[in-house]
Amino acid sequence: MISIYFGERIIRGCRSVQDCGPVLFLSWRMGNRGRIRERNEEMDQNKEEAIIRLEGLGKQFATSNGTVTALDDINLEIRRGEIFGIIGLSGAGKSTLVRCINYLEEPTSGRVIFEGKNLSAMKEKEKRLARQSMGMIFQQFNLLAQRNVLQNVCFPMEIAHMDSRKAKERAKELLKLVGLEERMNAYPAQLSGGQKQRVAIARALATEPKVLLCDEATSALDPNTTAGVLSLLKDINTRLGITIVVITHEMSVIQEICDRVAIIDGGLIAEEGGVEEIFRAPKTKIGQELVMHEGTNREAYTGKLPYSYRLVFKGGSENEPVLGQMMIELKNVVNILAANTRTIENQAFGQMLVQFPEEKEIRQKMIQYLTDRGVEVEEVEYV
Repeated sequence: MISIYFGERIIRGCRSVQDCGPVLFLSWRMGNRGRIRERNEEMDQNKEEAIIRLEGLGKQFATSNGTVTALDDINLEIRRGEIFGIIGLSGAGKSTLVRCINYLEEPTSGRVIFEGKNLSAMKEKEKRLARQSMGMIFQQFNLLAQRNVLQNVCFPMEIAHMDSRKAKERAKELLKLVGLEERMNAYPAQLSGGQKQRVAIARALATEPKVLLCDEATSALDPNTTAGVLSLLKDINTRLGITIVVITHEMSVIQEICDRVAIIDGGLIAEEGGVEEIFRAPKTKIGQELVMHEGTNREAYTGKLPYSYRLVFKGGSENEPVLGQMMIELKNVVNILAANTRTIENQAFGQMLVQFPEEKEIRQKMIQYLTDRGVEVEEVEYV
């Protein structure tokens, strides 16, 4: 395994120089001087370094009905090279948060520290330069309808006054990277939703950002297209070493792509941790709701149901008929409210929401039976 360094940029996950393909060619075209050295990913000294730090971040909006607090005392640390997820329900404040990170919205209070520098203390010109290090993609793609695909990708390089010939060469290689080199002369109206988002990703990479901010980037896409876009983002993170911040309301997106996650609710960070940690044992009501209702009909199971439990299966038990065997052996049934499976950090997990019988003695026997077989059992107050 090799890592290729171009200044502060790292191309990871290549078995050889040739395997890095268009990514290596891109950096060479931009005139960067690279050096190659072999080493294990575990020895990467930048891995735990914070590239973005939010300290006491707050944002308020003045309305005709008074002041609305969108964000309140947000404290987060996003590490260089990771994929960090921010999840919340609609209106939780997640889109405001991502716009404060790159100062599209200026925070009312607190600090955004980017690569050790306080953005709020920067002059406007310095902020613009910092923003160029933060690419952004949106739910609605925001492509220019009058420009073809190649011209859309070239647009940010034109703003940066890059030589037009070099800009076109870089745009072509970026389109190759996202799998759209054959569509460079097409216009946005001729593209599918997934293709439009790939163009948007290529455009966001045009200025060689160190951070890619994704604001509900897959919300307008069907499941198959979503899977393709998430795979592309993961590949870009692995090959380029770009830090990616994913804003979403879908736990499946977090579980598929992220290393760590923060849950935002009512403008506050409710909890934060590793994706597996949050999935297995969410500590807050909103965390439980997001995890337990993933892949289910939320409206069908809202409210308080007595004797409800969440079961988490892992390490092979997700494929075993443990629940069926328990019902046969204990001669009692449970009401299965919802169930799904997920792969998190290359490990399969399954979860079920079930309602146990009313009799306390039977419930206790069921809980003991399941825990003896490696199933995690957690009583929930609501579903």
